[in-house]
Amino acid sequence: MVLVAVRVLAETYPSELSALLGLRLFAVQRLLESFERDGVIVSRSVGRTRLVALNPRFFASKELSALLWAMAKQDAELVSKLALKRRRPRRPGKPGLP
Repeated sequence: MVLVAVRVLAETYPSELSALLGLRLFAVQRLLESFERDGVIVSRSVGRTRLVALNPRFFASKELSALLWAMAKQDAELVSKLALKRRRPRRPGKPGLP
């Protein structure tokens, strides 16, 4: 389910996946490390956050992406959880932000 969530979200980070999927952060981090070692996903650092996404250079990238998308369509609960996730930044100057 971790790869399905990464496919649907396009780019995400371990703690977001942990919260959305109800898994322990450590378990998600270990899975992501394994997928990255195998070349399935790539990561990049943005500040202190490590963003992960599917690797477009993976030899079966198109097929994997299509399979994960088909799996996501079958899991209505996961899709609804991911759809409710706020994906855009907050407006600058909004109360509570520095």
